[in-house]
Amino acid sequence: MRVTAACTVLLIAAAPARADDLAASPARPDYEATDKLLMWSGRKSLEDRGVTVDGTYTFETFAAPHLDDELTAGGLFTLEVDLFERFHLSAFAIHGTSPTDELMDVHGVSGNTAPRDVRLFEAWVEQPIGVVTLRAGLVAADQQLVIADQSQTLLAATFGITGQFSANLLGPVYPVAAPGATARLETRRIDVRAGLYDGSQDNWHGLLRALGPGVLACGEIELDRWLAVGAWHHTERGDAVYAIADAQLTERVGAFARVGVGDGPITTYLDAGVRGAPLSIRPDDLVSVGIAFARAAAGAQTIVEGNYELQIRWVTIQPAAQVLFLPGQTVGVAVVRTTVTL
Repeated sequence: MRVTAACTVLLIAAAPARADDLAASPARPDYEATDKLLMWSGRKSLEDRGVTVDGTYTFETFAAPHLDDELTAGGLFTLEVDLFERFHLSAFAIHGTSPTDELMDVHGVSGNTAPRDVRLFEAWVEQPIGVVTLRAGLVAADQQLVIADQSQTLLAATFGITGQFSANLLGPVYPVAAPGATARLETRRIDVRAGLYDGSQDNWHGLLRALGPGVLACGEIELDRWLAVGAWHHTERGDAVYAIADAQLTERVGAFARVGVGDGPITTYLDAGVRGAPLSIRPDDLVSVGIAFARAAAGAQTIVEGNYELQIRWVTIQPAAQVLFLPGQTVGVAVVRTTVTL
């Protein structure tokens, strides 16, 4: 399948992070806690002047009684620096494991766990030029494209950027960014986003070692801030088209659905879910339910997740239950994620 839409879109404009301050993980775009543990007058003064330095630590425990490693755990420390809403730098320290290390599933039980490392993530400069905003530097596609806001509170990796994108293209997604340029055009009814990235991600702890030879182009058009269609083309790993429906249905309930068809290990991908604030006395708490299906080369794989997000100032606690339907086995996983915003 040969797709030209991504290249066409790229000529028009390209890629913002789609903001969702309810996101469950600091590794996902625009994560923002309701409070910070280490806040003092000097730090507040710097923020008022456009200088923001944020740190978060997330710890997860996983219980999967049917696996050889019944109990596993992992952690993620994130440092982000933003200057005058123009310059951004982020870095990670990652440790631990998750059941995905044993299952080798395409969805990923957690969007935080990754190989043990201390590494640079994104480092970019952004500049508005008229109605278009450009961004260039080390950038990651999962911070800007193929995203549904209403899925961001689910813990499985596939509910960030889709497992189809990660498995078929291998990046640039958390925890690896790549040299690239993105841009966006936003109007009252139509948003256009796209990006052009180095498609090989040859780096050492996030520092570039070489460019190419692969190139990735990706773009999407969104109508009325809820319905988007997009495509990507990788010079070595093939093409895909996708669609996203993502909407706040009422004041307290939102829903999402995504579908993708393309070349690579995952030829067909579907996910859907709902998110709501069930308690009026705790309006910041959320309940999320999602399901994702992937038709992979080794057989179909499905994950179902439900979780509760409890926010208490600078601490967010998320107990979750997941069931993975994999070729030849069904596995249940219990997860507890605790995030502290420093």
